[in-house]
Amino acid sequence: METKFLFWNSSYVTFAPVEASTLDMILNGGSPENLPILPSGFSILPDGPKGNEGSSGSLVTMAFQILDTASSATYIPPDSVATTFKLVMETAECIKAAMLNPLNLGT
Repeated sequence: METKFLFWNSSYVTFAPVEASTLDMILNGGSPENLPILPSGFSILPDGPKGNEGSSGSLVTMAFQILDTASSATYIPPDSVATTFKLVMETAECIKAAMLNPLNLGT
């Protein structure tokens, strides 16, 4: 599920990833009652007013909600940290690639 907003100087994307196997189960008559909807997303905003050079850069803000049953209030397993780090880095790389070459969106 996804919603987005694009404007000449800013944009945001909000999404809730769903695993393909879960989606298949629901589309084949399974109950959606236990489907976790965890919205995540990012926004891209200008990093201040344009200067004499014509651009000041962009500020990217990302937010994720992650269901992690292995963690507790006092302990986060190293695998959970590694998975979260990988998710953030891969998302940032995809956003960067799209900003550098908008024609490659979705590839």
